[in-house]
Amino acid sequence: MSPFFNLEKLRSVSGFETACIVDPYSGGKGNSIRYMAVSPRDNYMRAENMKNLFVGGEKSGFYVGHTEAICTGSLAGHNAVRYLANMDYLQLPSSLVIGDFISYSNEEMHKEGGSKKRFTFAGSIYLNRMKQLGFYTIDKEKIKKKVKDVDLLGVYNNNLI
Repeated sequence: MSPFFNLEKLRSVSGFETACIVDPYSGGKGNSIRYMAVSPRDNYMRAENMKNLFVGGEKSGFYVGHTEAICTGSLAGHNAVRYLANMDYLQLPSSLVIGDFISYSNEEMHKEGGSKKRFTFAGSIYLNRMKQLGFYTIDKEKIKKKVKDVDLLGVYNNNLI
């Protein structure tokens, strides 16, 4: 999509009459159309009422950033393979930052005003939560131990099929 899109043209499309551009990061130097199709989903990253659709990144929530897209997309892809292999889905535990990020943001998005919240590891609501929970660290050994403690070390390295 073009980095500049005529807002009045977008508003002429049914369902987008009140569309607006939210530009919290670029200071008005550009715009992007985001969150046009966020799918309600469970914490396996499976779209609600769909047995074979898994979503990540902005399609799975009001996420900002490439790290968030990688984390949610990796789980979505992993669980899509589990679906094909008729295996139980993986839900990352809330004792891990990514698991908490996925479940917390999902819960918050369903609350009144939740559609106005944006979730990112780089700031805003979730960075504050990481600090409050003691999750904010760059200590690789501490992170590795937490993942190992829940028996998920290398989980994405395993061939499922």
